[in-house]
Amino acid sequence: MTTPLTPATIAPALFADAPRPAEESAGGIGRAAVVTTCLAAVAIPWNGFFLAGVLPGDLLLLLSLLLFAASDLGRPWPRLPAWAWACGALIVVVTVTHEFLPTDPLYLAQRVVVDAAGNPIPEIQTNLGVGAKYLVPIVGMPMAFAFAQLHSSTALRRLMLSFGIGSAISSFLAFAQVLGVTDLPTQLTGVPIADGRSAGLAVHPNFLATPCVMCIPIAMWFALQPVLRDRVYGVSLGLLQLIGIYASGSRGGAAVTALAVVLSIAIMPVYRRVLPTAALFLSLIGAVAFVASPKLGTAVLEAVRLSGSDSTISGSDYVRSQVGAQGIRDFKHSPIDGVGMQVAAEAHNVYIQALASGGLLLLAGLVIFLGGAVVRAARAWRVQPLAYPLFAAVLSGAVLASLENSLTDRLAYVPAALCALLPAVRRAKGTDENPEDEIS
Repeated sequence: MTTPLTPATIAPALFADAPRPAEESAGGIGRAAVVTTCLAAVAIPWNGFFLAGVLPGDLLLLLSLLLFAASDLGRPWPRLPAWAWACGALIVVVTVTHEFLPTDPLYLAQRVVVDAAGNPIPEIQTNLGVGAKYLVPIVGMPMAFAFAQLHSSTALRRLMLSFGIGSAISSFLAFAQVLGVTDLPTQLTGVPIADGRSAGLAVHPNFLATPCVMCIPIAMWFALQPVLRDRVYGVSLGLLQLIGIYASGSRGGAAVTALAVVLSIAIMPVYRRVLPTAALFLSLIGAVAFVASPKLGTAVLEAVRLSGSDSTISGSDYVRSQVGAQGIRDFKHSPIDGVGMQVAAEAHNVYIQALASGGLLLLAGLVIFLGGAVVRAARAWRVQPLAYPLFAAVLSGAVLASLENSLTDRLAYVPAALCALLPAVRRAKGTDENPEDEIS
């Protein structure tokens, strides 16, 4: 007889071979590792802020894994889902293949490699270096998060809030810079404000918008929780994500934010119940705002570069077309394994980047990883409510990946990595009731 999976059995189901309850294992080192992992989640959105040449998020992730290894020495470790290992294995296959069978140097020498302004630049990344870096968000980050869950039953919630806080801090600084209050983001990252767009603590305004978009569903979920403290978290974080998207001037970020909001409302039961009231309230606010200032809508659209005659829009589109066309040529040159991981950040579309750098093999790994996260989140709705915002966050991020981002950047994979902490659930055979545990 199969034991139904309920909220009370989530932790044992996720770590079925762990001999101890999660809370009993949290010694001093384990507690320190959990805190370090949460700090890593805060710092991951800051991909333009380096300490002694190292990203703080990467350093904290490595430290947390070392602390967990020391804390759990001789004990069973958490098991990652098959979809994370499958993607990691395909990354290794592509990277090793190009180390031993590199792409024709003559072809690589003729490729179009340009910066964000369209100026030719030399290729500075290496196949091995990028391949190793890509394993961090696909295997290393989910493993650190899973360890944290093993040591603390509230780790999933804390990590989601930590990621939102890190994005909110970057957003606040970016908005302050756009208003002319401070130039601290540029002082910390070296990335100047340009055309009214700030990158906050990210390396580019688009990378500021990415975690903001994915944190919108998380903020919306907390905003309607029964506990006042959660509502304060949700409303505060949500507003800060919105001003971050505004400060970034990201067209893709603005468009996908609307998708994230609609998707969250569609799947979260609590929002479906308040939808009529919320729609009326927002409509009244919009009507009053536009009556008071008819130019408000135009100003907002121009700020996020969805309208207007800004020359940066046409310039950006031209560069995107250049690097996108080069990515397609790379895929056609080597459709199975691409031309090497060193080109992974060049095309302005994550899926073209995957095809260019690793061909169909790497694209399959990416689809398996994101698809596995989405499926696990959808199946976990009944037993873990936090699966709702993670589902919307991963799906919104997957859509945004077709417009911007970098294939290997850690910040784009945080919600998917957090899905590894959700219980693996499948329906019992022959019935729609009683979800069963599915160990993976």
